Amino acid sequence: MEDGFFVSRVSRISAVKAYIIANIDDPALCLADIAAQQGISSSYVRKLFAAEGAKFATYVLDIRLEKVLLMLTDPDSRSHSISAIALKCGFNDISYFNRVFRKRYGCTPSDLRCGRRQPD
Repeated sequence: MEDGFFVSRVSRISAVKAYIIANIDDPALCLADIAAQQGISSSYVRKLFAAEGAKFATYVLDIRLEKVLLMLTDPDSRSHSISAIALKCGFNDISYFNRVFRKRYGCTPSDLRCGRRQPD
């Protein structure tokens, strides 16, 4: 019985993460909507992440920052402003984006884009 529960939990968190990744550019992406879409409670979503030693909000932020990092280092995205990239990745507050980016990577998005710093 335990193995069935584990498989169910693993497949559930995988589905939640897949939904997050598919909708990461939506700044309104929230725990309640994801839970409703998955047919589970918000508290269960939190428990799924907690079982992995993570938090929902941290996971979403990590995915958004990784997407921004990829776009900032992609030559094809050079024509897009940093704020446009942040907005495209689900950040709707540019000041917040700049703070969390600097905290995570140890440099500003423009420093990274110009090659003055590499992400830590």
